[in-house]
Amino acid sequence: MSSEIKNLEVNAVKTAKAVPKAPADKSEKDNPQKPDHKHDKLKAQLRKLTTHAGTVGEYGANPDGIYDRFTLTAAGARHTIKFPPHFGQALHQAAQPGAAVTVLAYPHTTPKGDEHLHLASLEVSGQHLRPQSAGPAAEPFTAQGKVAELLRDPQGHPRALRLEGEASELRFPPHLGEQLAAYLAIGAVVQASGSRRADRPGEVRAPGNAAPLHLELLTVGGESFLIR
Repeated sequence: MSSEIKNLEVNAVKTAKAVPKAPADKSEKDNPQKPDHKHDKLKAQLRKLTTHAGTVGEYGANPDGIYDRFTLTAAGARHTIKFPPHFGQALHQAAQPGAAVTVLAYPHTTPKGDEHLHLASLEVSGQHLRPQSAGPAAEPFTAQGKVAELLRDPQGHPRALRLEGEASELRFPPHLGEQLAAYLAIGAVVQASGSRRADRPGEVRAPGNAAPLHLELLTVGGESFLIR
């Protein structure tokens, strides 16, 4: 083989290696069937609550020795009810072992596969208890009535509701707005509870402007939801 032909073959091989790989078809990269995990995570935050009436059993503690759960015997089944540690004092004062209670809760599975019910509210002897935020002090509120108005932000996303005869708006997280809007038709009867944010030191509120009410529990059409 002549040196001229041999050089042509070598150059051809180098040229072939240097050709960049064609980019993947965008339709393959952006697979429409690929699940939107971020959307699913946000959607899951509108948690539907279930009702469990039964008897309080033993309280259990976390690794720091702080109570954060109790057992509940309801309809022949035994459940573990988890609650925020800062809610322990209120529960111990109102619901000692043996007390008859009605719990609103949602199921939760830990990364280790442990299953329990996460407490949203508890009724005992006619008293309603709900875990409050561990943050700045806030005044709890409850309200009941018909939806008079669904308020939207400048982009058109639902952000709050107003009840008939009530001036204050009940605000909810914007990422739950579209899901809640499906339940909040004008005239729908709702029961709501949540908190009114306390003014922080140094803040001055303009006359005629009530502190906003933040919705945390909502019951409408016989279904209850935790709003977070």
